[in-house]
Order: sequence, then structure tokens, then C-alpha cells
Amino acid sequence: MERREESSRFVLDAYRERRRHRRGEDTYFGSVEALLEHVERGIDPAELEHRRSTLVRDAEDVGMPRDLAELLYEIAREEGLDPALGFELVRSGLGVCPPPEGLTNAASGPTTDKYLPPWMFPPVPTDLLLRERTLHLSFRRLRALLEAHHDIDEAFRHFASDPDVGHCGY
Repeated sequence: MERREESSRFVLDAYRERRRHRRGEDTYFGSVEALLEHVERGIDPAELEHRRSTLVRDAEDVGMPRDLAELLYEIAREEGLDPALGFELVRSGLGVCPPPEGLTNAASGPTTDKYLPPWMFPPVPTDLLLRERTLHLSFRRLRALLEAHHDIDEAFRHFASDPDVGHCGY
């Protein structure tokens, strides 16, 4: 629990620094500014495209794959979060983790003959949608908490204390 709270503080501090740098000024951060409708109010499409390309470039600079950066940007917008906050959350690895048995209803092993050698059954490929589902779940949960608690610090404390939130990686 302590490690999750520490990670959530890191995410929030990094997001605040990114916003301060983007605005070029110090601002009060005890609000629901992380919600998309507040962040993008009155911004023209050219500026939004510049923000998207900057975020993707920053993600690549820290070693994040480009497809993950573009995916997190789109999903954050779909879920109503500032993509910069989504980037910091993904960068920290903190999110809503899938259950240990995964997000599939497939059988965990072959049901044919238990005496056949295991090398005859290649490992089940990982769920290609797992990353997308994890992003949606994490961003949706965080948005709900931001709407419920108008203080962003309080929302992050609740996010970190949820039992299914952890370091899941993306």
C-alpha cells in the first residue's frame, strides 16, 4: 500500500510539473483540472495536435513505445482525462490490475489428453486487448474519483488505496 501511495504522489507531482511547464506559470492544483473538459476549454485544434505530438515525443524519449503513447493519448481523451495525466500514470506503471486469472474465459489448459507432453501445447498468447482494457479501467476509475473528490490529492489517495490498483505495467 505504501508503495502505491508513493507512486501516486510521483504521478501527481510529475503531472503538476508538466502542467506548470505547459502553462509557463504556477497555478493552483487543488481542483479537477485533470478532467479533459477543464484542460481543453477554449484550445484550438492546432494546439491540441501540438500537445499530442509533444506527449508522444516525450513518451518516446523515456523509452515508451510509440503505439502505447498514441493509445494512452486516445484512451485518456475517450475517458475524459487530461492525456498528460494518463501519460504520467502509465509511466509510473500504476493502474487497475487485471485479475490473476486474466481477462479471458478460455480454459487454462488443454482439455484433450493430460498425458500428452506440454511442448505440444504452445503457451496461450497474451490477450492483445489487455493493455487497452487496463488503460480504460485505470483512466475510468481515476476519472470517477476526480469527479467524486474535487481535490485532486484526495482523488489520488483513494485511487492508490483501491485493492485492485497496483503496479501492473502496461
